[in-house]
Amino acid sequence: MPEIIRWSMFLATLLLAVLGYPDQIRVIMAQKSTAGLSFWMVLAAFWSWLSYTLYGFFSRDFKMFWPNLAGTIFISVILLSFLFY
Repeated sequence: MPEIIRWSMFLATLLLAVLGYPDQIRVIMAQKSTAGLSFWMVLAAFWSWLSYTLYGFFSRDFKMFWPNLAGTIFISVILLSFLFY
């Protein structure tokens, strides 16, 4: 059962990171604005993604590491968008 849950976490996290955030980045770039996004929420999301990435890396749980690394990269782009827009 724990392995099924790990695979479910892997897929759900990967889908959010690979489908959800790139779409948000596309909207930011098209509108050239981060209006409607909470800076503090994006900052908290960055901290969460980074924490899970580091946990996955140091515990050698690569089902946790890889999708969270993708999320960390995409949320970093969104966070940096606040500097440009």
